[in-house]
Amino acid sequence: MPPKLTEMQGRDYDVVVIGAGINGASAARELASAGYSVLLVDKSDFAAGASSRSSRILHCGLRYFETPNPVRTFALNPLRFAGALAMARAGMEARAELVERAPERCKPFTMCFPVYPESPVRDWHLDLGFRILRRLGPPEPPLAYRRLTKDFETHLPFASHLRDRQRLQSIATYREYIMDWPDRLCVDAALEAEDNGADIRLFCEANIVRRDDNGWLVELADHDRGETADIHAALVLNMAGTWIDEVNAVAATGEAPRLIRGTKGAHIAVRLPESYRGYGIATINRSGMPFYCLPSHDDCFYFGPTETIFDGDATDVAATDEDIDFLLGEANHMLPGLGLTRRHVEFTWAGVRPLTFDAQQPMGRRTREVHDLASAGRPGIFAMTAGPVMTHLSAGREMRRAVEKHLKPTRPAVPRRVSTPHCRGTEFGVSKPLAEGRQAAFRRAVSAEHARDLKGILYTRTGLAWRRHLDRREVEEVATSVADLAGWSPERTTGEVDRFIRYQKTVFRTASDPVPLTATTSTMGDVQA
Repeated sequence: MPPKLTEMQGRDYDVVVIGAGINGASAARELASAGYSVLLVDKSDFAAGASSRSSRILHCGLRYFETPNPVRTFALNPLRFAGALAMARAGMEARAELVERAPERCKPFTMCFPVYPESPVRDWHLDLGFRILRRLGPPEPPLAYRRLTKDFETHLPFASHLRDRQRLQSIATYREYIMDWPDRLCVDAALEAEDNGADIRLFCEANIVRRDDNGWLVELADHDRGETADIHAALVLNMAGTWIDEVNAVAATGEAPRLIRGTKGAHIAVRLPESYRGYGIATINRSGMPFYCLPSHDDCFYFGPTETIFDGDATDVAATDEDIDFLLGEANHMLPGLGLTRRHVEFTWAGVRPLTFDAQQPMGRRTREVHDLASAGRPGIFAMTAGPVMTHLSAGREMRRAVEKHLKPTRPAVPRRVSTPHCRGTEFGVSKPLAEGRQAAFRRAVSAEHARDLKGILYTRTGLAWRRHLDRREVEEVATSVADLAGWSPERTTGEVDRFIRYQKTVFRTASDPVPLTATTSTMGDVQA
């Protein structure tokens, strides 16, 4: 258990990282290993925002070329083409690095891209796109690209469910990966940062107050425990994702620039026949945006994402009825042979992408950017926008380089370990559920992995709730096993169980569960051109 927050009063850090999502955790790991004194702080838990709500696809970068009329679009916008090339290269490099470093978290599958006469992406677009990708990225893992032009049902057993099979021109197939449980990638990065000397404070609000001779004064407040402390940081990394603008509203000269454009992505999870095992499907939906059917675990697959403008607080955002109807409509347009209805929806989830605000692009910019806020009267504060989960390793290195330009480390660098000392949960995941030693894993989540609630145990640290909705008996078993460590009375334990059941029924709602108020703050926007 971490020390009381009051014991941190007056501490000085080289860097305070605000936001314990995947990019904040990765930055903290890089900085701690480089010898900086680091505090990683978040008002909620690890991966509480977009990090745990993404489509989880570790893609090769093809999607950056997927746009209506790509030749015309890129010919008229050469800078956009250059940006697509840069992002595709980063995608290929991230794919190779993450598969090598965390193979237990990267599940390969065969992606299938059907092409029709009216498809905005043509056969030759795909051929050219994969030629470009081969030149941009490492040779391993292979793309395994091929394009089928006949006998589709012989090669792909699920092809009989596709629409307009008599008009189907070809199906491109290639290797992609699903990141099995990005939440755990985030937890492990943060714990490695802690191994290397970083301090971690979760469920702790951080307010940047002012700059003085010692750097930035940051107020910390753990409202649940009624504890506060003031600390100083030479530099602050604002890695708060969707909440970046809120964190930047500090007591300093001048107004902070708007950095975030939030767009909501929702998904539905359904059970599909055995013939879908090992496959996924990619297409362009009828709004002109990428749309996927992706494997999760066992016979569970998910469809998504949506793409809508989101304004408001992204805490506990959920799929609305409108989101579910849209996703079912697109799923049935892609695969009418399935005949999916609302009763097939096992559960849903939604997240808000912290894209870069651009007045000229209503849906925001997707290129990852680091913002130096010195020009806005906030020297020593840096923020990152539009950093997807799949590139978190390079994002951490990029933030370390930004720090190195302004500050030298105060400690010796930590030699990189070949293996991590913690039991990182590599023996289980969403696709490989925790079986043996369940109670030990639940208790470790509280005693060594900073969990403070059942959501943190069952979604973030063991992944059990990502597989299906859990019943009250199962949740009570977990709550009872950790109550002594968490300091819960019998009444508090019952309340924690109730709170988790409500969370499951609202934030990860089925099609028949009630819609939470926070789910209604997204608005349909124009699709990104």
